[in-house]
Amino acid sequence: MNFSRKKPGNIILFGSGEMSPTGRKIHEEILEKSGYTVPIKIGILETPTGFEVNAIHAWPARIQEFFQKGLQNMKPEITRIRAWRKVGIYSTDDPDIVDVINDQDYLYAGAGSPSYVVTHLADSRALEKMKAAHQAGTILCLGSATAVAMGRFSLPVYEIFKAGLDLFWLQGLDLFSMYGLNLAIIPHWNNHEGEDFDTTRCWMGVERFKKLQVLLPGETVILGIDENTAANFDFLNKQVEVMGMGNVTVIKAGKEQIYQAGEVFGVNVLK
Repeated sequence: MNFSRKKPGNIILFGSGEMSPTGRKIHEEILEKSGYTVPIKIGILETPTGFEVNAIHAWPARIQEFFQKGLQNMKPEITRIRAWRKVGIYSTDDPDIVDVINDQDYLYAGAGSPSYVVTHLADSRALEKMKAAHQAGTILCLGSATAVAMGRFSLPVYEIFKAGLDLFWLQGLDLFSMYGLNLAIIPHWNNHEGEDFDTTRCWMGVERFKKLQVLLPGETVILGIDENTAANFDFLNKQVEVMGMGNVTVIKAGKEQIYQAGEVFGVNVLK
């Protein structure tokens, strides 16, 4: 790794907007605080979009270009980690593909399908390497679909919103259990794309999300992250910083607490 990084590394959860001007500022601020040295090594894990027929060219290429231009002063050396699915070529279990995760200073995995991420990262070598790299100081930057997948319970957004399946939760990858956290992570918390219907709560809407809440075990904490906003987990200092333009909402035992951009709260708030 290229900098003397505190261990474990931070975990940044984006509600959306990781390629926006606000997102660029967030990436830059986090890396500047990390004490990086040039060049910074950035890995892009392609699993979340591995199901797309144009996976080679679409989102991973866009985020690569974004990092190259937006963080050009840091001279980023970018590695695209083409681990697309559990079996076959481009496997999330292939050491020749995923072991490069160990070498990254900043590892990004973002948009796509939460249920696909869960299916193809669960019990995989790639996930093991992500956890080990995080413990060794790599910063994990997780956007939308990947953020959803990393909770104890994962919202199957496409299955409910697009395919119309009855409400349910998937067992998530439970990344935060190593810190004693039981989370359901909901990006796009304040989404307003629906012209005449409610698309907040990651396209579920308030009323439908209330029904989803009932299906969660009572000890589950819901972490809602607005668009163009990030929750920056600093486990060394046991705190979470709200960055960007919006709010982070914590729902615990039925009670809701909202934290605005610039606010910091203790990790224990989520327990």
